[in-house]
Amino acid sequence: MAKILKLTVFLALIAGLSGAALSAVYNVTDLIIQEAKLASEKENLIKIYDQGEEFSEVQTGLDDYDLIQGCYEVKSQGEIRGYVYKISSNGYGGAIVYLIALDKDGTYKGYEVIDCSTETNGFGSQVGDEPFQKSIVGKNIGDSIDTISGATISSTAVVKGIDQAVTHYNAHFK
Repeated sequence: MAKILKLTVFLALIAGLSGAALSAVYNVTDLIIQEAKLASEKENLIKIYDQGEEFSEVQTGLDDYDLIQGCYEVKSQGEIRGYVYKISSNGYGGAIVYLIALDKDGTYKGYEVIDCSTETNGFGSQVGDEPFQKSIVGKNIGDSIDTISGATISSTAVVKGIDQAVTHYNAHFK
């Protein structure tokens, strides 16, 4: 009986020390991971706004929009130029993650796909191709965006996310 008690105490001590070690490692690496994530986000944002603009994350009313993962305010020389939304919507094969920029002049400033690797190559993956991008960029906010024949589910998912970003933009920033 004493041997079982010793082993139980020993195992509890080892489990406690392991938990403390994992907690310490998490606390050290979490900051590094968050900084790398922010740098990666900024790299994608710069693809749309590349004139030395400043980006700051905005949390205004995002809880009501299930597809919007983040919103960034874009400033240049202290003046707001627009907003970039990070959106994740489910296409045919899975999640499509992309950025859509809404400029203060009332146009779509940019569209950049971050990940559409779950989509069927040659079909759903077309949402990340240049022709689809060109069909969005430059249009007035609120104009209809055509879907892609053969990739209707994926392109409709992207359009649905863009519509949600426009709804948020009109409700909070216009």
